[in-house]
Amino acid sequence: MIRPHERPPRIWPIVIATIAGLAILVTLGAWQVKRLAWKEALLAQLAANAAAPPVDLSTAYNMDRAGSNAEFVRVRFTGTYKNNAWMKMLSSYQRGQGWTILTPASAEGWAVIVDRGKLPGQRLENFDQPQGPQDIEGVLRAHSFGQGYFDPANDPKGNMWYWWDLPAMIAASGLPADLKPYPFVVQLLPSSTAAEFPRPDEPKSDLANNHLGYAITWFGLALTLLGVSGFYLFDLRRRRADWAARG
Repeated sequence: MIRPHERPPRIWPIVIATIAGLAILVTLGAWQVKRLAWKEALLAQLAANAAAPPVDLSTAYNMDRAGSNAEFVRVRFTGTYKNNAWMKMLSSYQRGQGWTILTPASAEGWAVIVDRGKLPGQRLENFDQPQGPQDIEGVLRAHSFGQGYFDPANDPKGNMWYWWDLPAMIAASGLPADLKPYPFVVQLLPSSTAAEFPRPDEPKSDLANNHLGYAITWFGLALTLLGVSGFYLFDLRRRRADWAARG
């Protein structure tokens, strides 16, 4: 609290601090606007990939190698499942405990991990396992997030998977070593199978797009700082003028 006989604080340190704070907040807001534009372009690209006609595995692979984002590219190919090497990943099914079923497949010279969909826990040992060559259609998923902070370690020998580790899954598949490991998971489309279980999910992006909200927050804080500082500086200037007049 400033007493009437005391000299009020100088104005310039408050001005410098305000300018510095505004610069930081506006920079953060502008960065989020750039991130918003990047994220919207990425989501638009993923949507375009999903809407395009399906291609074979090698074409999709070459798209990725050429620098095009191949996530959600639709693929269609003939492959043979290695049903005795299916894998289970802890998941949920209709708000209860469930599993995601992953089955290795050999196709077009590739070793592919196919996400065939989900099933409830009680159906784990009783689900469709198609034999022989199959027409497989799905979308490519990178699943590049890795192990989460609270995720347990995967247990390939015990067939317990908690997070996506594609190289380890291919290594555990037992597929012939001369097959090239495919660098994406193929997630089946719901329309591509008539099996009751496992049941494929409709593919959707895991990418959150909260950048507009973050930008509004940073710009809002900048306006708040400007308003509070402006009011304080106006009052401080008045008090300094009163103090000088009394002096």
